[in-house]
Amino acid sequence: MSNDPTEWVAEKLVAKEYMEVLGRTAEGFLLVKSPKTGYTFSVAVLGVRGVIQPSDVAPLFGGVNKPQFVMNVPSMSLWSGAAIDLVHAAGTAFGKLGDIARAASTGDAGSFRDKNMGFFINAMEQHRNVSHVSYVFDTVFKAVRDSGSSLVVAVIEAYHMSAEDVRNARARVGHFDIVVKSSSYGSITDQAQAAANSMGAEALAFGELMSRLHK
Repeated sequence: MSNDPTEWVAEKLVAKEYMEVLGRTAEGFLLVKSPKTGYTFSVAVLGVRGVIQPSDVAPLFGGVNKPQFVMNVPSMSLWSGAAIDLVHAAGTAFGKLGDIARAASTGDAGSFRDKNMGFFINAMEQHRNVSHVSYVFDTVFKAVRDSGSSLVVAVIEAYHMSAEDVRNARARVGHFDIVVKSSSYGSITDQAQAAANSMGAEALAFGELMSRLHK
């Protein structure tokens, strides 16, 4: 991997994502183009390890040209809710390498949102007992309820959710009240339930999450 994360992303976009890279802006953002539609937009690449904070993304919006999409290398770094809010407030999207082509397909890269996380956000926002949903991290949300205390919900990718999945989620994102499977397929093992309960949390499927928001 190149020592320059922006150059590494440029190489991967051309080799694997079938995007054209036209060059860089004066700010160092990649100028990328969809060969299918001709749509062109700018991509900023961060190189933050750990948690991406507002102080990491704010400088991206201080120049004449502002990026329509922001990504980070490595992709496993967490996006803090405050950093996400800042990016979205600027009319910009964030995501991973593969999301750049998806953002291009919209014809408005700044409006791109992760489809899976968007599903959970919309479902919680439309719940009759939820007044507000905010990002804690990119896959962790705080649901403020009209009746009952607020709940922190972590969404994880797991087909058969295991105790290890639950423990890994806790180690990665810290406190949560509920850990929920992102997929409607598979199951939640008894061991996962026990691991969540030992942390004072619950392991739920999507339908169970909707019911829990009432209680």
